[in-house]
Amino acid sequence: MVEPKSYAQPTRRPPSHPRAEESRTRIMSEARRLFAQRGFDGANIREIAEKAGVTHTLIRYHFGSKEQLWKDVVTDMFRRLDREVSGPETEKLKYETVDDLRIFLRRYVKYCAKNPDQIRIMFHESIAGGDRLDWMVKYILKSHQTLTPFFRHLMDKGQLPDVFLVSLFYAVSTICQIPFAFSTTIKKLYGVDMQSEAATEAHVDAVLAILLRDAPDADLKRPALPAWTKI
Repeated sequence: MVEPKSYAQPTRRPPSHPRAEESRTRIMSEARRLFAQRGFDGANIREIAEKAGVTHTLIRYHFGSKEQLWKDVVTDMFRRLDREVSGPETEKLKYETVDDLRIFLRRYVKYCAKNPDQIRIMFHESIAGGDRLDWMVKYILKSHQTLTPFFRHLMDKGQLPDVFLVSLFYAVSTICQIPFAFSTTIKKLYGVDMQSEAATEAHVDAVLAILLRDAPDADLKRPALPAWTKI
């Protein structure tokens, strides 16, 4: 969901050479992937270093500890989510009308398609509980606090069902996120790459039809499905 406008500043050491920022970006990318695959405890600093093509001492230099690396990865994810869903300054969502909700849902689905590791990291921490979840949940809380007046406004106007707010938040989150978090399973079941442009657009179309009763796009070219789906 849309995340807070202010964030703790990630750990950042002075660059020791012109390529330091490039190395830091590679470290963050590989750390995000491994935290998503294996969770915090299963991810190993030495393996992250190997995948990123750096020494593990360079990771220590940039981030200080595995826990701080995890925090910087999570902070970066939520910052990116806010940029891509809220939009640039000239196209900021006002969160007032049902058309704003359509834009929000479209942007959010596309974000989830490009960034399934964020959802997987959140799954790991939600299952594990503990201090890292306590630290991460502040971002989610601010998001829900931002969206609650918007959802309540649309409920009052009859443009969203007047249901239990928790269920609404997690129904919206789930329908947007899950096909991309489970993309490997979907590939095996249906032979569909959920992160492809065609599948992402088809999912946007489905989300708008299910949540807002928009008419499905008859001209949209959806990915082909296996023969067993034809009844």
